[in-house]
Amino acid sequence: MHGLLRIGQVSKLYGISIDTLRHYDKKGLLKPIIHDQNDYRYYALEHLDILEMILVGKYMEIPLNQMKEIIDSENIHGYLSMINKQKELINEKKRLLDQLDQYTENMEKLLTTISNFKNDYTFSTASSWKELDLTIYRVDFEKLLNDSTKSQKTVGVESFEQWGFYHSKSDGTIIEDEELVGFSFPPSVINTDIFQEKIKSASENKLISPYHVAGHYEKIMFWGIKSDLMDYLYKLCSHFGLKNSNILVKYKFALLHKNMDHEYFVEIFFPKNSV
Repeated sequence: MHGLLRIGQVSKLYGISIDTLRHYDKKGLLKPIIHDQNDYRYYALEHLDILEMILVGKYMEIPLNQMKEIIDSENIHGYLSMINKQKELINEKKRLLDQLDQYTENMEKLLTTISNFKNDYTFSTASSWKELDLTIYRVDFEKLLNDSTKSQKTVGVESFEQWGFYHSKSDGTIIEDEELVGFSFPPSVINTDIFQEKIKSASENKLISPYHVAGHYEKIMFWGIKSDLMDYLYKLCSHFGLKNSNILVKYKFALLHKNMDHEYFVEIFFPKNSV
């Protein structure tokens, strides 16, 4: 058949497999001319126009079923609508990649800090943190585990910070409230309708309770296992004379160990001049 290309020739010309061309045929996207006598598949130049459009769609990550709808529509506005929608998806991917890039950069800085960090047992590096003004959402684990409602998942791991709650008693003993864990979120998450709906639902089910923290706090870093953290908090409270005080610990990173005795890099916030 003159002026036609065999399936193998089209495969070589465009660098795609014969199976892919057959797949396009099965999807109804690219129907070849089939010879009556030998069942060979042939493609005319007009078929190649369609194939090139399919490959453009593949390059732009447009699903085949959408490509078929657009090709079947035979309407220029359909192509324009498809491109506009794909542009929106691409812009969203770029936004997410920018977020991932920023998260990766922040993690690299954090790990570099940890690798060079040594605990300060003189507490001379404690610094004022006047700007502390945030809401921590405290989660009651026991109620959460017994809750039969839908998942309370709201955002990705890069969008929240985990907090622990500690208390120094009058005799200097440090107590951790193991039944509570706290999460704080950036304004970009808090101000979304989805977040507010989930927070409202969780609050109504008494799964979480907002805990507003504001005031003049001191901050110091610590790196080590949980038992060493408790010892560090005891020494910190003794040094600053902190009694009957609430201490907040923000968990920044966990170095995991097979024996489950993980090491934590944390920021410790404690009230200044508490007695």
